[in-house]
Amino acid sequence: MVFSTFLSDLILSLITLAMAYRFVGKSSIPSRSAFYGFAIIGISAGLGSIHFLGINTLDSIYRFFVGLSGCVGVPLLGLAFFHFTFRSLSEKTFLLFIAVAFFLYLVFSYVYPLPVYSTVVGGLSMFIILISSIVRFPRKSNAAVMGIIGSILFIVAGLLIGTKGSTGPVLNVDIFHILLAIANYCLAEGIRKLS
Repeated sequence: MVFSTFLSDLILSLITLAMAYRFVGKSSIPSRSAFYGFAIIGISAGLGSIHFLGINTLDSIYRFFVGLSGCVGVPLLGLAFFHFTFRSLSEKTFLLFIAVAFFLYLVFSYVYPLPVYSTVVGGLSMFIILISSIVRFPRKSNAAVMGIIGSILFIVAGLLIGTKGSTGPVLNVDIFHILLAIANYCLAEGIRKLS
């Protein structure tokens, strides 16, 4: 059991699921994309908190959701911003995106494992959010600032902090979880303000 990581993952889960709940019942593609993305990430973090509590019976499901959140959940957040700024997506394209993202996750996780895949798609998603937010800045400044902060925190958490080692007495994985919780709040606010 790692109590601090249980706590940080639980905080990440609760905040992210609360962000998902904000989009329940909304029919627009960005809102549904945000709902699915935040729900997947929140469930993953919730399963992580159980894992770090020392309960290992759900570990195979936990590992599946960790990969799913990086390869499908995070790209769905990028898709919401893409829809607002670059091109409105049809229902058919939206469902196709989910199917392709899920298929590629299965292929690069289980058939031809490629550990860097989730980092690449996550980075691309955050880059789309960042560019989208910068483009929207003059007209939608509140939403843009939230998108910029959220994407930068995601990038810092993933690329600079990571989940291994520690910074002083604090485990990096705990910093990672807290930064992602703040990032998810910011991204949800950005999507809500653009909707």
